[in-house]
Amino acid sequence: MNNQFVRICRILLFSLLIVLAMLTIPSGEQSNLSTIGPVAAERNYISDFQRKSVDICDNIQQEIFHLPKVYTLPMDQSVGPEPDPAGFSDDSYEDPTIKVNCWHERMQVTGGTVTVNFADVVIAHPTQLRSAFAGGKYGTKRLFGSKIAKMNHAVVAINADFYNYRPEGIIIRNATVFREIPYGTDILFIDADGNFSVMTDREAAQQEYYKKHKIYQTFSFGPALVINGKKLEELNIKDPINPRGNEPRTAIGQLGPLHYLLCTVDGRSHRSDGINLADLSEIMEKKKCIIAYNMDGGQSSILYFHDKPFNTIADGGERAISDILYFATAIPDSHEQTG
Repeated sequence: MNNQFVRICRILLFSLLIVLAMLTIPSGEQSNLSTIGPVAAERNYISDFQRKSVDICDNIQQEIFHLPKVYTLPMDQSVGPEPDPAGFSDDSYEDPTIKVNCWHERMQVTGGTVTVNFADVVIAHPTQLRSAFAGGKYGTKRLFGSKIAKMNHAVVAINADFYNYRPEGIIIRNATVFREIPYGTDILFIDADGNFSVMTDREAAQQEYYKKHKIYQTFSFGPALVINGKKLEELNIKDPINPRGNEPRTAIGQLGPLHYLLCTVDGRSHRSDGINLADLSEIMEKKKCIIAYNMDGGQSSILYFHDKPFNTIADGGERAISDILYFATAIPDSHEQTG
């Protein structure tokens, strides 16, 4: 009798917590976007409350229904949990929330044979796809990509769009809007489900696209390389340096739900001269990307894995950059699990 009473109480508590969590989710009209200042802090607090509520619900689900626990991260500028060192090999990482496989390929392109570096990433929850600024906040500071990645406990990372390279674009990071200055360039939108979409910033502003959808991240270097699984024959090139020449490049693609491909191409060396954007779009199409997008390149290009660059950095070593895109484990740090 006592056991049955406890079970009923737990089920009621579980139901109550779900209702509370749902009540704190912003409406579709408000979306998940935050603004700079006190509102951002308030909404981050709400996100944190939601996460803790979901964690409690997951624990109850495990105990009552024997369902697997689902870990989530707060969608803000906080760093990810530290990955488990035992999860790493030289070219892979795995824990219950993320799986990463990295490899190098020698590929024939217009300029000759180049070294292409890949990371196949599968995550358990969209909040594991994250971004980080140099110095931890929006501004003008720049640091080596590997340093930004280490500071944020990235399992794997790439350089992002060098957002302070130019003053235009739509910049949304971890659900906070930082800039809304249309320029005409392609914008990569990543929504609350971790899905990619692309349109120009002018189209997005006219349609208020990012205000009507739950957009967590945007990147504004461009151009888009692959749409609906097909490479683009006409690229919306605004001002990337030497777009039709062979350069080191960085790209990201979506392969499926919560499944992504990171790519960098080594360049400016006798072994790998680099690649043009048309050839890069063809590679991302051949790798079965649904959508693929070009990030900043040149000496900025870095694929970071297991505490160091997985690619060969151009021009003798890393350059200081403004931001990264990274993937984090969602398993709490060991001290959080025991604390």
